[in-house]
Amino acid sequence: MNPAGPYRVDRNTLRTNQGGIVLFSVLGFILGDEVGRWLVLFTGLVLTAGTFSNSLALFKQFHRRVLLPAGILGADVHVEDPMPHQFAQAMGAVMLLLATGTFFAGAITAAWTLTWLVAIFAFINVALSFCMGCFIYYQLDKVGMLPASIASSRAAR
Repeated sequence: MNPAGPYRVDRNTLRTNQGGIVLFSVLGFILGDEVGRWLVLFTGLVLTAGTFSNSLALFKQFHRRVLLPAGILGADVHVEDPMPHQFAQAMGAVMLLLATGTFFAGAITAAWTLTWLVAIFAFINVALSFCMGCFIYYQLDKVGMLPASIASSRAAR
């Protein structure tokens, strides 16, 4: 935890992020491979940028700057560690960038499979509040396989 106080996570900001992942993945699939590969790349780059800086997380910023002020989707703030969510976002980014490379290598079915995995996991998180990337983070953390810079429970041991 943060020595200056507990971390806070707005789960509606995370849900908006996941909604963006689902939206652009499905839209890409509907529009076909030639357009879809660029939407998958765009989504992967959005996730990559957002992993490194919240100010660059376009889907999250859409919630903070548009939906929240307009009263369309309020805040749902919880005291929790944001690192598992960042880890999950990084995993999604890697998968989508890998999917993009796979598109350009001509393995279309493999590319859509990777994309759909990310979209399905994002949808499950929105619909059921189960974050697969967070689950993986906690399992890796539990067995000491995360670097100290991102591990959450190691300090408590």
